[in-house]
Amino acid sequence: MNLKRVAQLYTVVGAAALAIVSVTHAGQQPAAPAGQQPGPAGQQGQPPQGPGGQGQRPTPKNLQVLKGLEGSQVLRTMQGFTTALGVECNFCHHPPFDADTPRKDVARLMIRDYTMALKHKDGSELTCNDCHKGQPNFLRTRPFENVIGKSSSGLQVLKGVPEERLTQIMTAFTKALGVDCAYCHKGDDFDTETPRKQIARFMMTEFSQALVKKDGSPVSCSDCHQGRPRPLAVLPFPRREPRPAPAAAEQPKKSGV
Repeated sequence: MNLKRVAQLYTVVGAAALAIVSVTHAGQQPAAPAGQQPGPAGQQGQPPQGPGGQGQRPTPKNLQVLKGLEGSQVLRTMQGFTTALGVECNFCHHPPFDADTPRKDVARLMIRDYTMALKHKDGSELTCNDCHKGQPNFLRTRPFENVIGKSSSGLQVLKGVPEERLTQIMTAFTKALGVDCAYCHKGDDFDTETPRKQIARFMMTEFSQALVKKDGSPVSCSDCHQGRPRPLAVLPFPRREPRPAPAAAEQPKKSGV
């Protein structure tokens, strides 16, 4: 047998051996679960993806005010929150995602006592965006948007109200917030502008004059404040521990004279 025939024979035998090894190795690989496709380079495929390339979302947990809503409804509601406040999910959520946080408590109170308990005078529902408009703390900005650079004094929202009725309204304000007149007014000077006056006007025009309760009855300051200047202060927010005062630097001891 010449060398050429020997080389051909070795080539055929080697190819057959490689084929047998490949078939045996393939038979040892676990089959991909139903509904999955093998991934590239022999990797096992991923589970079926949901809309937008996302897997199936977990069932929402620790729901209280939104209890009973399906997962997709909760997701749409949460997206409405982030859009209305101009924030991301981590504004309220901390790991683990279903854990309680102070801002979750605020959101629950706002949903229960405001968006679910009030409506516009025309009967339309109240949403987070009606007040927030892309700002998480809208009372720091919105009451002052139309007054900066403008001089104003005296009555504006209550202009033309008889003095006796005006006294009744102001007295109702102080009782609703649990404060005295000096909370908004500068001492005995009732005409000078103050930031709290501007906030009070905003609250009257945007809330007590524009909204009603679900049964159609009027909204008053006490419905939300209930004797507190800050209604959300009723929530048990964690208190920051005061920082300890830095220790005074020790003075070098002087040797005796």
